[in-house]
Amino acid sequence: MLTYLTEWYSSLDTTLQVFWIAAITASVVFVIQNTLMLIGIGDMDSDIDADTDVDTDHDGTLGSAGIFSMFTLRNFINFFLGFGWGGISLSPAVHNTGLLVLLAFVCGLVFVAVFVVMLRLILRLETNGNFEVSDCVGLTAYVYLRIPAARAAAGKVQVSVNGSVHELNAFTDGAQLPTGSRVRILSVVDGGSLLVEPLVAPAG
Repeated sequence: MLTYLTEWYSSLDTTLQVFWIAAITASVVFVIQNTLMLIGIGDMDSDIDADTDVDTDHDGTLGSAGIFSMFTLRNFINFFLGFGWGGISLSPAVHNTGLLVLLAFVCGLVFVAVFVVMLRLILRLETNGNFEVSDCVGLTAYVYLRIPAARAAAGKVQVSVNGSVHELNAFTDGAQLPTGSRVRILSVVDGGSLLVEPLVAPAG
């Protein structure tokens, strides 16, 4: 069996040999990592800690913190998973070596992006599961989207609760509150929106 595998590997061209080494090595490490995580010996704390910063980017993009969070050991393994198996899968159809390597590289990046998005979704679900809007009452927030006067319409505020930043709809009974204003959260209204007032520094 070993002789057969050795002969088969030797018959491959150099590019395919590289793909197979990357695919098999990354697959073995990936299985070991996830097995250890499932039995509680290993975990993804380093990835999740990095992605905590990403969670503050509410436009759905990675942002600068998210870019750096991609450079983790787990994501290097994910990259080589996509690179190796992508190259092997595409090799029968793509005969130009340069193009094949490029497409395999793209496959690796796609694997990394998919796993980063999955981690962010898992983190967001965990955070939302532990978050109650009522926890915001009494806290200070920043106006993210202008809040019209006298509850004419909802604006948005950003508030930090237990180290996680949340973006919530907000109303005010007073004058309009411009973007960037600091406000105090008074209560929860309309099943999840907040009632806020301007935070005025004490005189003197």
